[in-house]
Amino acid sequence: MVAKLLGLAFLYLMTGPFTFSAHGTSVYPVPTSSININPNWEVVYRDTDVYGVVGKAVILECGTSMPDIYIWSFTKPGTDGIRAVVYNLGKGPRIQQLAETLGQLTIISNSAAVSIEKLPLAAHGLFTCQAFYNVDKEPVVYYYYVHLNVRVPVSKPYLSLSEVSPVEGSTMSMQCNLENGTGPIQYVWQHETHSGNITVVAQGSSNRINMTDVNRNHTGWYRCIATNAVNSESSNRLWLDTIYGPDIPRIDVTPYSITERGYSALERETVSLMCQAPSNPASQYVWFYNNSQVYSGPQYTITKILRMHTGDYACLAQNTYLNTRSKKTISLTVYSEPRNNMYPAVIGAAIGGMLFAAILTILLLMYIIRNRNNNPRLHDLLFGMQHSQSRENINFPEDEMVRGSDGGIEDIGGLSTAGPAVSIPRASSPLTAAPRSATPTPTSQAPSSGDDNEPVSVTITVKAAES
Repeated sequence: MVAKLLGLAFLYLMTGPFTFSAHGTSVYPVPTSSININPNWEVVYRDTDVYGVVGKAVILECGTSMPDIYIWSFTKPGTDGIRAVVYNLGKGPRIQQLAETLGQLTIISNSAAVSIEKLPLAAHGLFTCQAFYNVDKEPVVYYYYVHLNVRVPVSKPYLSLSEVSPVEGSTMSMQCNLENGTGPIQYVWQHETHSGNITVVAQGSSNRINMTDVNRNHTGWYRCIATNAVNSESSNRLWLDTIYGPDIPRIDVTPYSITERGYSALERETVSLMCQAPSNPASQYVWFYNNSQVYSGPQYTITKILRMHTGDYACLAQNTYLNTRSKKTISLTVYSEPRNNMYPAVIGAAIGGMLFAAILTILLLMYIIRNRNNNPRLHDLLFGMQHSQSRENINFPEDEMVRGSDGGIEDIGGLSTAGPAVSIPRASSPLTAAPRSATPTPTSQAPSSGDDNEPVSVTITVKAAES
């Protein structure tokens, strides 16, 4: 019986094949002699799928128990050849040379299972195990068809752009390139903005996307992610720089004041004109006053503006890369400053100066009075001498009388009465060391006769002589 089974087994390896259908598709040849071992025996068939990864390990099972005899064979997809890999006819496993091309193949002890390490892509195909049980009595034959699918992980993709600096409104494409990877492969396209916000632009089974009507919002970092059943890999990011502009400029006037005629300013103010026009690359700015170029740069400042500066101011923005430009013009009217605005300032300054002088004088006098003992001469000079001088220079009725030319007495009012002249001594000055006498000397003639109501002018000079 054993010899008959062995003969049938080797006959399986040598006879011509017929087509085995897996999932409705003719893939691997299966020997016709394996179908009918004996009219009274029933052959059992098992069909399984196993997935392995290149470079990894995989185990191929041949039943759940150790058969008496087994033979492993391999059929490469697209070919008709059936070649033995390993067999055991009861005297231990015998590995064939073909196994060297299928990876590091070993037989798991106490079983007919095959272990393959460092799995190569060449191991992708149909492995068939013929297992014979109970060969001494009523033999049972099993055919295990193991479809080994060797998958390749996706390699790190690299992103390519048809145009790294597209002009706004144009069309461009991106492609995610892979060197290795078993399909099906899914692709995801991501866009990262300046602020770090990441969004998904597109996803699907295609490794290429087209972007129509590119605009400035497409500027940013891009990356693609490739994924299959084994792993997922992301490309390095690439910068997409959209070229655009310049837009119509915006002019900001400081200080801001607007009238029916446009912007306005007061004389002697400092006026700043700021021009902004979004553009990539950045705009170059030129300022014009009444169609004459006056400045280059985004901000034009006029210090102490005058009425002669009234007119039209234009900002020209230029994109030197695209050789495009845009322009905006504003009207600026300069008014003279109202004069009544100066009066409060002048009056305030005058009042402030007067108050300051008054306070300073009071403080000075208080200082002199408090320090009169330390500096009496200064105190007497300001207070004592002033009092004495007032007494000497002013004629009071009790001090003296002036004689007239006819022996009578003439008063200041011009009326005269007969009688002797009386001299009353004066109070001595605190600044005089010894008593002094004064002799009045008339310096003018008596007033002419006339109307008694006429005003009379009299000048009296007092001279002091030492006694």
